[in-house]
Amino acid sequence: MRPVQTGRVKAGRLSNRGAFVRLFGAELRRMLRSPWFIGAVAAAMVLAAASAVLDYLSYSEWYGYARAALDRGEFYKSYGMQSRLAPMYWVGTDGKPFSALLYFLLPMLCLLPGAGTLAEDRGSGFQSHALSRVADGAYYCAKALACFVSGALIALVPLLLAIVFASLVGPWGTPDPNEVFAFGIPISLDTPFRSFFFTQPGMYLLCWSGTAALLCGMWSIAVLAVSLYAKSPVRLFIGSVLAQLLINYMSLSINNMFFMGSSKTLDMFTVLHPLGYDSTSPSMTAIAVLIAVYSVIGILVPIISFKRRCYL
Repeated sequence: MRPVQTGRVKAGRLSNRGAFVRLFGAELRRMLRSPWFIGAVAAAMVLAAASAVLDYLSYSEWYGYARAALDRGEFYKSYGMQSRLAPMYWVGTDGKPFSALLYFLLPMLCLLPGAGTLAEDRGSGFQSHALSRVADGAYYCAKALACFVSGALIALVPLLLAIVFASLVGPWGTPDPNEVFAFGIPISLDTPFRSFFFTQPGMYLLCWSGTAALLCGMWSIAVLAVSLYAKSPVRLFIGSVLAQLLINYMSLSINNMFFMGSSKTLDMFTVLHPLGYDSTSPSMTAIAVLIAVYSVIGILVPIISFKRRCYL
């Protein structure tokens, strides 16, 4: 009987693991140094800063009214300044137009650095070179992991920066539910993480920032998986945006037909935004469904593709 060469097998596994780590590092550096990543983060930060400027102007105006009223002894005209706190001036809760635009663009911005790199590699011939060194699964996993990180950072960085901006606009404190309702901020019973907003507002902001990063990362991986069948990154990007718009339309149509006009939808534009929009609102169920669906797409599509070898 021929002895098993365990040393050679272990060396081969370590070599494959090292190749995977090197490939992941190369892909991550490629995406994070890409002008698409830098431009996407910069655009998101500009929108967060513009929203903070509007928040500051609004706070200053109300603060001036309140101070003037207090100086006249009109304590009943303090304009609710004691409830105008930092958590209400975050991009996810301030209701400013730049904030709505930021959440509308995030599903598109997160795709720019990495979701189309498979199609690019196929066109440049790099894919054939990479597959000669690592297995199909390792090649895809390295790229998918880097794509997740880059997509998540595009959402996480501006949203965390917005927390800093909010802290500079107003004092930190726990919002009063009655005042929040009076100011027209739609934090309803169905709003995900609602309990944190009225008990630990900092945790509420962090939970929503982390959720947005997770969804953007998973969405990027799902589009990357679909790109195994795409020939052009431009068509892939346009198709992804149209798919989200179609999901929004279909969700609203189904709600009107079967659920008495429910505002819950499954499109990324709505689910990412803590307050939603005029006719749509997020839900914890929608968040869980999207995570599950994007995970299935990110795993199942590559498996089918690798078996059929249709991506080469």
